[in-house]
Amino acid sequence: MEQAGKSRWVARCGIFGDVPTRLMLHTLRVLPWFLEPVLIAFWTSVFFGVAKDQRRAVAGNLRALFPQWSGMRATAGAWQVFWNFALTYVDAQRCETGTGAVDWVVDGLASLEDLAKREEGCIILTAHMGNYDLAAPMFASRFNRTLYTVRAPEREPETQMLRETEIRRREALTPNFRTLYNQEGNLLGIELSRLLGEGNVVAVQGDRVIFDVSPMVVEVESGLTMRLPKGPLFLARATGAPCFPLFIVRDGWRRYRVIVLPEMELPPRKRGDDDEAAKVWAGTILNIVRRHWRQWYVFEPLLEKRAPHVDRPV
Repeated sequence: MEQAGKSRWVARCGIFGDVPTRLMLHTLRVLPWFLEPVLIAFWTSVFFGVAKDQRRAVAGNLRALFPQWSGMRATAGAWQVFWNFALTYVDAQRCETGTGAVDWVVDGLASLEDLAKREEGCIILTAHMGNYDLAAPMFASRFNRTLYTVRAPEREPETQMLRETEIRRREALTPNFRTLYNQEGNLLGIELSRLLGEGNVVAVQGDRVIFDVSPMVVEVESGLTMRLPKGPLFLARATGAPCFPLFIVRDGWRRYRVIVLPEMELPPRKRGDDDEAAKVWAGTILNIVRRHWRQWYVFEPLLEKRAPHVDRPV
């Protein structure tokens, strides 16, 4: 029993635990804003050293994305990804504690207006970039219907309870904003299909394969493959709902840019094969990520660069 309690405490103090977040929330209430850059850089380096698997995964993704990079360059790039993630996380917690606010700029207002005026249910396909926790309630206020966001549960139960409290507080302030969790056995696909059929908007992050999410491997370019979750595209094909790609990037100090693209044209579906649709979505991700790779917060192996296949004479 004592050993179990000790292990539980170690997990709570780890990179996925609630203790670092609770300490940060307490610190932000008394920390002057001008000390943030120094402390964020320090704690980024600490977590970068501890999170060995995540560090290697990010560096591997960057080397696949930029084959000309050396291992040292990719490692330095991975640190920049960790650092930007810390900046966006602190921005979110500043808003949560009421000690700061962020400004928003929207690129693609025509596409956003097209999405807002649609009467049928629509899917927002997004990636793990920028500050999506803050952006979702902001977008919900622009719609005359409910926006449902889908997210994965936290790895540790204490962190999940902490995050749940934050989310329910946001939902209370934004009546047409709701959060659903992608958990094993909760038949989320059926629920999302029903919500889309009722004319609601569903926002899904379609670039990470974690926990029990079913993956699919797509060759985006010659020799470059990407692992994507099957669920979002399957949902789009099953319901016929229009899909609008949306990405969020951090422009500067407490300032974010929302990039809304026109409705994504998916090719006709072939029986038992969604590869072509997945290639369209993967290509859309890459177009954004190559310009904003420092803000692509995917800490799992996702991209792989393989040597091109050469047919040899027999």
